[in-house]
Order: sequence, then C-alpha cells, then structure tokens
Amino acid sequence: MRRISTEMFFRAANPRLVALITSGSVEEPNAMAATWHSPISFDPPLYGVSVSPKRTTHSLIRETRSFGVNLLPYEMVDSVHTCGRISRRERSDKLELAGVKVFSGPDLGVPLVEGAYTSLECRLVREIELGDHTWFVGEVRSVLFEGTEKGVIDVSAMRPLLYLGSDLYVTVDPESVRRGRVRKGKGRMR
Repeated sequence: MRRISTEMFFRAANPRLVALITSGSVEEPNAMAATWHSPISFDPPLYGVSVSPKRTTHSLIRETRSFGVNLLPYEMVDSVHTCGRISRRERSDKLELAGVKVFSGPDLGVPLVEGAYTSLECRLVREIELGDHTWFVGEVRSVLFEGTEKGVIDVSAMRPLLYLGSDLYVTVDPESVRRGRVRKGKGRMR
C-alpha cells in the first residue's frame, strides 16, 4: 500500500453501493445519486444519508421531512449517473432526461423509483451537521424489496450498482457468491 492525501479518503473507500435519494413530491420529484448512506439501527429501523447543503435534495428533505432510498440495478447506471451529475436547479426535467420514473410510496407518499430492487420510505427524525455535509437520519416507514424471503438479493437476477469513483461503475460477479466461514485457528475452518 502507499499513502495518499486524506483529501482522497472517500475514493479509497470505494467501491460503494449507489442509491438514488428521492425527495420532493411525486408531482415534482427530485433524485440525487449518493454513496454516503447506511443503515444505522434495527430498533427503531433507522437509515442515514449524507447530503451537502448545496444540493436541492438537502432543502427538499428539510422541507418535506422525508426521503426515499432506492437501490438500483447495474442496468440503470446511465440513469443514476445523470441524476448524480445534473442538478434540478439546472434542469427541472432531470428525471425525465435520466429516464427515471417514480411512484408514490405506500406510507409517506415519498417519490420512489420504478425498477429499484429495494426502496425505503423514510421519515426524517434527526439531522446532524458533520463537516460540510448534513447526516439525515430517517425512520424507515416502508420497505419495498425484490429478493428472497430471507432478505437477500439474487445477484444472478439483479446486479447491484457499485461506484468506483471518477465516473466509473461496476457490479458483482454472481459466481463469486459464497458463504463465509469462521476460522477456528491454524487455518482450519468450521
């Protein structure tokens, strides 16, 4: 390994799962590509996303007190990239340009993305200013999921979209899926 500038820490932490963070209303939806997002708590179910105050998404989440988290398949890479590179301030029709269609979430009416393999509807419960971003914490109010009964996506049917940085994306190799094993010591596994 070699040492790099701490200004590049976020690139060194890639690849990361990409989400479209949706906000606004179904009539006037917005979507922002994000990799700085994470589940936070099982009970209550909490999910967080980091958003710069410069982004339209930031003001819409504060205004509506809600947001959506949409995990999309690799096949939607150009749609996600368009949402990540074009601001709604520049183009109010950016979702149409990106080929992204939304529908109203079942609990809060948050715009959610058609074609996502997972969509979370979140009610804003807390916001924390951290450096040059705000960490929005949402209570997960509804989950729409395309996967197995055990809550696992079938990566041979639905390939998750990962961001490498520098406008590059990748997905997983379904042949690489295997169950992890705990080492017992001296190289033995159980």
